[in-house]
Amino acid sequence: MKKETPLRSIIIDDDELSRMILERHIKATPSLELVQTFSSSVEGLAWLLKNDNVDLLFLDVEMPEMTGMELLKTLPHKPQTILITSHKDFALQAFELQVADYLLKPVDFTRFTQSVLNATKKLDTKTNGTPITNGNSEELFVKVDNKIVKLNLNNVSFIEARGDYVVINTDTKKHIVYTTMSAIDQKLPQDMFLRIHRSFIINLKKIELIEDDSVFMQDKYIPIGGSYQSKFYSRLNKL
Repeated sequence: MKKETPLRSIIIDDDELSRMILERHIKATPSLELVQTFSSSVEGLAWLLKNDNVDLLFLDVEMPEMTGMELLKTLPHKPQTILITSHKDFALQAFELQVADYLLKPVDFTRFTQSVLNATKKLDTKTNGTPITNGNSEELFVKVDNKIVKLNLNNVSFIEARGDYVVINTDTKKHIVYTTMSAIDQKLPQDMFLRIHRSFIINLKKIELIEDDSVFMQDKYIPIGGSYQSKFYSRLNKL
């Protein structure tokens, strides 16, 4: 299914000439909309952590504060990404990170167009329901402080939104992760987790009881939002 609206795109590239070329190519491509441009990888990362509605990221590999590879590994929710580089040596790492494509500087418009088509195909595949996992549906890797932590999803009870971050409540501890509910919801197996409120996602297997349109787990009553009740109760019938 093709997207009817242009793909929301951003550029993170500290090379001024490269940015200008990319901006020109994007403006010449009707299927793309340029929403932000950053010359700093740190500023670009900060913006991405607060905005999970980006479709396509044009990312320079060689940047001083944080390389493109480091930035990509840090993102909990990765948009389709096209790497921009001066060297072919990054091809293997690009494939390991499952990016859509990589372009050599200076970026040629014909090659640029082909990369956008590749990214669009991958984006359409995800939109059509291909699960986004880490290779194991019972595990999720999240960035906590300066560490990447592997979570066993069977031990996660519920996830709560708190402004610019979420709190993942497990059987033994809490993890604060700077991401959005929408981003983390896409990573979770749908047969196990369900969003029941704009601020809560729960593990259906951890429900202890249901009372007055609230679920009880870990000594806490979690409200079931009005717009989520129909889907929630229909899921209960399948348990």
